[in-house]
Formats: sequence, structure tokens, C-alpha cells
Amino acid sequence: MYFVAKRIYHGGEVGRASASAVRIATAGVAVGILVMIISICVTIGFQREIKGRVASLVGHIQVVNSETLYRNTPAPIEVSDSLCQEISSLPGVAHVQRFALCMGMLKTDNAFRGIYFRGVDSTFESSFLADNLVSGSVPSFGLGDTPSDSILISASMASVLQIEVGQKVYAYFFDKTLRARRFIVSGVFQTNMADFDGKMCYADVRTVQRLSKWEADQYSGAEIMLDDFNAMDSVSANLSAMFFMREDAYGQYYATPRVDELFPQVFSWLTLLDTNVVAILILMICVASVTMVSGLLIIILERTRFIGVMKAMGATNRQLRSVFLYLSAMIVMRGLFYGNAVALLLLLIQKMTGIIALAPESYYLSQVPVYFPVWSIALVNVVTLVVCVLVLVIPTHVVSRIHPARSIRFE
Repeated sequence: MYFVAKRIYHGGEVGRASASAVRIATAGVAVGILVMIISICVTIGFQREIKGRVASLVGHIQVVNSETLYRNTPAPIEVSDSLCQEISSLPGVAHVQRFALCMGMLKTDNAFRGIYFRGVDSTFESSFLADNLVSGSVPSFGLGDTPSDSILISASMASVLQIEVGQKVYAYFFDKTLRARRFIVSGVFQTNMADFDGKMCYADVRTVQRLSKWEADQYSGAEIMLDDFNAMDSVSANLSAMFFMREDAYGQYYATPRVDELFPQVFSWLTLLDTNVVAILILMICVASVTMVSGLLIIILERTRFIGVMKAMGATNRQLRSVFLYLSAMIVMRGLFYGNAVALLLLLIQKMTGIIALAPESYYLSQVPVYFPVWSIALVNVVTLVVCVLVLVIPTHVVSRIHPARSIRFE
């Protein structure tokens, strides 16, 4: 029966009406798989890019003072070198860096802005900021003998304060008394994360510690970078066990919030995208199945005489149904081939050129991201093929209603 179906398919013996039906069915399958693959690649690419950006800014997991979780002002916690080494020894941990936060205000002659000063030291992984610099350079914080007076500010902040790289800016800190400190803008960055860019700048950690009147081993916490985002559950569980009811030298307790707990609104939004993709997949599979059912019915009705002759020669209904199922599978596979080819070509063009842009203030990214999950793409193709063929089992039962004598006379 496979041989007969192959002869019909490759020999073009399908008739005029069914030839059009085959083209429509092929196009339906191709469009369906094209939309599904683009949806998957763009959605997964978007999720990976946003998660990576957020994790690069604040770490996958943080070790902080437990009081920080319940108040707006930063609270110090001891983060010694030995503690960092202990954390680094955990499986899945790629990097550990310390940070210190304090609140203040940047002021120029034209404007002022309330801001968080994020103090970092020599352990700071600066590659992400370096990749997102608009101008200037990332200074080497925590390496000199004296605290650096350089700061990094965001492009949005530089626009509000009307300040450029190399210019001086005064910062004011309020802690019972008003204190002022002069800084030099060494660089301007733009991460497109509005919540972060609008209220954060980078400074030397020792400067922040002195402004907060903390000891040399007191920080706001440590940021932990992981080898794999999917390992966050296991690493988080190990950290929770490590710091359970653990006190530092100053009587403070540790807490280990995850990045999805620190930014729940962002991760809830990303999770919602999965629901949209599932809806698109279901809809496109339905479209492909309906077009295939319609096409197969037209082919069966147009080949009524062929069915009658085959029955007169001894072919059973089951054998004839298998002929049309094989034929349908070939049509589906051709549609899958064209759909995959066009989808992957479009995605590759977008990945290489970034021709489709996004509004960074709304989507955090300047262009549509693309990622190629090979196994997900393969699974979608297999599921589409299987579902379409299974759905086509029902219309093939029309074959059993065709009588050999009447069908041979059918015009």
C-alpha cells in the first residue's frame, strides 16, 4: 500500500481538484509549523535573554541580611573571604561577588535624582556592564590603595542630570547629618532594564562602606552566579541549608533570596509567555489538521473510481485506508519541510541582522531575540506529524462506504 501511495504522490495522479487541495493542505501545514517554530524560538530566546540580563545585574541568588527582606534601607551582613570560598565550593556555582548598597542623591546645577549607590570591588564581574556601555569605561573598583571616586551611571540618569563622561557630580547622603561627596563620571551604561537603570549607579565598595559606617567585612550581601539557570533550585536548596539560622559576627541572620523572588513581576510576565505559546501551538496544529482533513476528503472523492477498481481486485477497506494515510503523511511531511526551511531562514536572518527592532522601554531589549532549541523544534515537528495523521484516520473511513460496482461507473 505504501508503494501505491508513493506512485500516486510522485506520479502526480491526483486529479485537478485534488491537486489544488494538496497544495492548500501543504500550505496549511507549512504555515502552521512556521508560526509554531518562530513562536518557540522567539519566546525561548526572549526568556533566556531577559533572565540572563537580570541575573547579570543582581546574580541568580543573593546572600543578604534577613532584615533586608522586610525593609527598604540596606542592612549589613558579614561576607568574609572564607564565606565566599565556602559558597564557591557548592556544585553549580560559577562566581561569587560582594556588593554594598546605600541611598543618596546625585545633584547637578540643572537637576537632581535619588539613587542607590551599588558598591563593588575587585570580585565584580564587569563583562555585562562593559558590553552595555554607551560611553566611557568601567573603572577597576577596589584595586587601588584609596577608594575610587569614579562612578558609573545609566544613560537615562545622565540624560536627566544632563551630565557626560568625565564631568564631576556631587552626591548627598542623609544619615542624621547631611554629607556631600564629589564623584567623577567614568562611564555611562544602558541595560534597558528601566527599574535598574533609573535608580542604580556603580561605585567603589569601600566608598559605600565608609558612607554607611560599616566595618571592612560588612556588605549588603553577596551575589551568586550559576553555571546554569536551571540549577537554581538545587543550589538554592544547598544555600538555604548552609545558612539556616546562621549568625554572622555581629549577630545578624542570613537570607538567600533568588532572582525570581527579587523580581517577581518580571518572571511572572515571562511565565505568562509560555501560556501564549501553548495557545499558538494548539491553534496552529488545529489549522494544519483541518486543512489536511479537507484536502484528504477531496482526494478520496476524486479517486472514487480508483477505489472501486482496487476493491474489485481484492483490496480491503483497511488496505485502501492505509494508502490514503501514507499519502497524507507524505503531504504533511512536505509541508513540514517547507515550513521548517522558511522559519529557520527567517530566524537566522533576524539573529544575524536584528532587522526587527523592539522598544527597549517596553520589552527590555532593542531587537527580537532568537534561540534555536533543537529538541523543542524536533518535538513540535513530530507531534504535528503524529496529530495530523491520527486526525486523518477518521475521514479515511469514507473509503468503506464506496461500492465497487457503483464507483467504477462514477464520473
